[in-house]
Amino acid sequence: MKMKMYRLKSTLCVVGAFLIMMMTGCGSAANTEAHELNFHIGSPPSTIDAQTLSDTVSASVIKFFTSTLYEYDPERDLVPCLAESSEVSDDGLTVTYHIKDGLKWSNGTPITADDFVYGIQRIADPATKSSAVYLITDCCMIENAAKVSTGQMSVSELGVSAPDRLTFVIKLEKPCPYINSLVTLCCFAPCSREFVSSCGSSYATSADTVLSCGPYILDRYEPLPSQIHLVKNDNYHNQTDNGIDGVNLQVIGDSQQALMCYETGMLDIFRITGEFADLAADDPHLVNFPCAQIFRLDLNHYDNEVLADLNIRRAIAKSIDRESIAVNVIRSGYTALERVVPNDFYTETNGEDFAADQKLYAEQMEYDADKAAEYWAMGLSELGVNSVKLDFVYSASQARIAEPLARQLETNLSGLELNLVPLPDKEWLTRMNSGRDYDIIMESWVPDFTDPTALFTTCLGSGDNNMYAGSEFRELYDKSGSVSGAERDELLHQAETVLMDDVALIPLFGGEQRYVIRDGVSGLQITPTGVEIIISGLKKEVG
Repeated sequence: MKMKMYRLKSTLCVVGAFLIMMMTGCGSAANTEAHELNFHIGSPPSTIDAQTLSDTVSASVIKFFTSTLYEYDPERDLVPCLAESSEVSDDGLTVTYHIKDGLKWSNGTPITADDFVYGIQRIADPATKSSAVYLITDCCMIENAAKVSTGQMSVSELGVSAPDRLTFVIKLEKPCPYINSLVTLCCFAPCSREFVSSCGSSYATSADTVLSCGPYILDRYEPLPSQIHLVKNDNYHNQTDNGIDGVNLQVIGDSQQALMCYETGMLDIFRITGEFADLAADDPHLVNFPCAQIFRLDLNHYDNEVLADLNIRRAIAKSIDRESIAVNVIRSGYTALERVVPNDFYTETNGEDFAADQKLYAEQMEYDADKAAEYWAMGLSELGVNSVKLDFVYSASQARIAEPLARQLETNLSGLELNLVPLPDKEWLTRMNSGRDYDIIMESWVPDFTDPTALFTTCLGSGDNNMYAGSEFRELYDKSGSVSGAERDELLHQAETVLMDDVALIPLFGGEQRYVIRDGVSGLQITPTGVEIIISGLKKEVG
């Protein structure tokens, strides 16, 4: 361990002279006061409006000053937070939340059920232009959400209501067994109708134009800030003596600079990536958090004659040496993934990890060049061809992974020619969401909620692109929405098996988030999705 730390520090000494000139990004001496937590983020948040956020950086910032109906505790168990309890009707279409009595906004006004109504109305309102609207139209289908979000109905007709000040009701168009996981996202936080009205168009543009319902209050924030500061919220319902009276969220985009700030004591928590994670691999301060950040290949076997052949798809899946790419190319933060669902993501009713056995589908997905060649030969024979040319689409930022992956495929599958198509992120996302405008595409994404269906949905498509309409998979998927417990878990397993047997997609890598955390600081945790941090267990020892 010591040798690795010395290696890390030697590297820092080499770049130290350059970094000293950049130390203003590490804040000032005031940021190192004993009761302040200094937390690194790699880029500024795109918004501090909970109902419009669409990125994990913004979620990490907003999570410090918002709370939701349910949240994950430090053990990553789903527990009530602003809700006292909840219940679901027998038909699964009505979800009732009982709000804790005595909750207050940071300005001292009561938090009521209407604040939850208004928060979701803002997501649906076309005027808000929320990037989170798909969560209430697709992930859970709140009654009339699709029509409200397109302006065909008024927000008053959205299926949310407050029969009294402590009762919040959601009406759904179809059951949503994972809704309590979904409402942990910041965008489902309450929102004060009166406060937003008083701020007008300036709402959520500065520290003075947001209210806190979470453990901290945003007290310093400017557009494109290098530092964001929060102080303890004395009106928060769950006060804890955690040694943290204030939080500095320091925006430092350069990893070398951020690591220097950590080494010099200006940061308590630093998210470490790339070569620095390798250098710090044996550091006892390094903590790895599994999360559902994944890479996978999607194959257009809907209208591509070559990829419609199952043996061709099998050959591609068996040609990929995931471990080699993870170790030699990505190098840190990702591990080989051979099934749709990563481990430590979804806990079954019996308390077991749904995907504990990552070798369950080894027959379909495990690297085996000889077997891949057999499948390939059978597929080419069935197609009556000797060679195949396919477009391989990926984001330009994924080139360092996509290019060696393509070389593996062409090496192991004689007669395969891949036309590499790197695209800007926006165009890549458009292609990915089309479900058809590619042959093979590399996906990189994070599910929004902790349920296997969050990882299954891209296989469904819609309209003319619904590859599994009327299929066994679609039947299993739909049925899983109307049952619960062990019966539902079994249906989800069956659905994943159908996808793997059919090679509907090819899992590649599952992710981790890695942090170095200073002595005396403890309790950092990440939600199973990796979308948000869990701050309720954070502590800082002083002395």
